[in-house]
Amino acid sequence: MDIEVRENVVEFDLYGLSGAVPNLDFAGTGRGLMDDMWDRIQTAGTKPSGPLCWVYDSFDRMFVGTEVEGGNGGDLEHKPVSLKRYAYYKHLGPYEKLGDVHRGMEAELSARGLREIGPRVEKYGEWVEDSTKLVTEVYIAIE
Repeated sequence: MDIEVRENVVEFDLYGLSGAVPNLDFAGTGRGLMDDMWDRIQTAGTKPSGPLCWVYDSFDRMFVGTEVEGGNGGDLEHKPVSLKRYAYYKHLGPYEKLGDVHRGMEAELSARGLREIGPRVEKYGEWVEDSTKLVTEVYIAIE
């Protein structure tokens, strides 16, 4: 797997929802949080201004959010994320393969002697029907 190690700061100013992840069901938990977040955004009349991001804080907590116009997310949680040094990989393909992407990145980090310090961020590109053309950028904070 060809990951990049980057040292240019990347920041996300996110508004969304966090929750516990039972039984390591990140996909199911993330979809539930995402659906609730989009419902709240629509109800409040808030306008998203950035990409959808899933943030993995640990093995049992995650956050799903987006940037919003005017930086006012109403009753959504505010989560600024700043990564100073991180591993980066751009995945082209179905979301169902993201678990493999994470495991591949973990193996590559280990092979290079790099230590993850978290968080991990998945930044989703525009939705397209053809799952082979979906773009997801994965960031893993490292020492």
